[in-house]
Amino acid sequence: MHYLLSWPVRLLVVGLLILSIAVDGAGYIQRVLNHQPLTGQVSGMPPQLFGNQVYIHRGLDLQGGTDLLLQITDVPPGRDMSQVQRDTIDVISKRINKLGVSEPVINPVGRDRIEVQLAGVSAAKAQATIGNTARLVTTKWVADANVKGGPFPGNRPQITALTSEMLTGADASLDAQNGNQWVINVTYNSQGAAIFSQLSTEAFNATCPNGATDCPQHSITNWLNLTADDVAHWDQRAADLYRPFDQGGKLLVDARILQPITGGQSQITGNFTADSAKNLAILLNSGALPGNLQVIQSTEVGATLGADSIKRSLAAGVLGLLIVIVFMIFFYRLPGLVASVALLFYAGLTLAVFKMIPVTLTLAGLAGFILSVGMAVDANVLIFERFKEEVRSGVSVGAAVETAVGRAWPAIRDSNTATLITTGLLYLAGNGPVKGFAITLFLGVLVSMFSSIIVTHNLMALVVENHNAERSFLMGVTLPLRRGRA
Repeated sequence: MHYLLSWPVRLLVVGLLILSIAVDGAGYIQRVLNHQPLTGQVSGMPPQLFGNQVYIHRGLDLQGGTDLLLQITDVPPGRDMSQVQRDTIDVISKRINKLGVSEPVINPVGRDRIEVQLAGVSAAKAQATIGNTARLVTTKWVADANVKGGPFPGNRPQITALTSEMLTGADASLDAQNGNQWVINVTYNSQGAAIFSQLSTEAFNATCPNGATDCPQHSITNWLNLTADDVAHWDQRAADLYRPFDQGGKLLVDARILQPITGGQSQITGNFTADSAKNLAILLNSGALPGNLQVIQSTEVGATLGADSIKRSLAAGVLGLLIVIVFMIFFYRLPGLVASVALLFYAGLTLAVFKMIPVTLTLAGLAGFILSVGMAVDANVLIFERFKEEVRSGVSVGAAVETAVGRAWPAIRDSNTATLITTGLLYLAGNGPVKGFAITLFLGVLVSMFSSIIVTHNLMALVVENHNAERSFLMGVTLPLRRGRA
């Protein structure tokens, strides 16, 4: 395996070392100097990757958050329940992604239930974002002499062919031309644009009854979740329905059309706050739920460890690593020191990989990482025990390093491959904590194989190139007698 000692491989090791120092060291040093927490997102802190901050993402049990169990109800007759469940999960995923929640856990439970775990999100916000139905309904006003009440006696809304499914985007923004009020800009597909153009043209050209210059026929109205049943009972429900949606009604905006709108874009105005505008845009962008969602169970999960406990756990982890290093140096002397350097490289590179992917770290994930550390140490022990055997058989130190790595490799490869296959199956078949354990162990094992076979190998080769290191005390094994050495 001499090719592993080539300069391209050594340059790769140096490059990965620099990367891990930049991702781990720079970030932690900046946080300490600025008195910021060592974990979690802190605005403006380096390092950045493609414009995104690189940091350890904490899971529900480390950060706290919400665990929801939802049941799908009121599904239209004839719909396949399994497909409805998949469609509902897709809509929920879109809504959660817009919240900026990293690594949410969304799992089907049975045929009609869904479990959702969101780190760092309150139960109220989670339910409002996930469970609300957001169906944008566009109506025009038509004359109806039977309507006696409501905002426009003698008129009722008529639902048009313009539907939420024709939306291609909804964006909340501040409108400088509207007194810096929050508005929602919506964009329709080609079909929706054509329908909206026709509606706006009809409203602009509408003739008011009795020669009046202003009438509801000049307006297009947007509603949230207005139903055909609401329209059928308009005379009785108008007072409640024609109120802003955030005040218990369903009205978004009733806008007079001043000119035909042909670009496929419109603006929803109202008394929006920043949060209400953004939340409504999220709901509109993610589409309508195929059924209603009923919250069966809602649990706000406190951080299992808490900030102080996390610090103590980190301190315990560092202490454990130091104990392993002392153990390796005590039993293997200079090779143990080399293995310790490789182990530090492994730990730094693994954490950097966790940050860059990113991996959401949970208690189960921490267990997987710690187990992978043990496997990294085990690989080095296999190499060094084989190294001792080769030296005792009379092989030179340099040749013993090459032979030890070559003969230890099959055992390391087979055991780690079995672990990788197992973690892959766990990830595919498991959920929640099981997946967290599987992904951290999988990545940790991959990095540990690289660390033991390439990093340890190269460091040992560099050490034995210095013949002053070829001493029995330093190598932890009695070397063959050579002239001038003992």
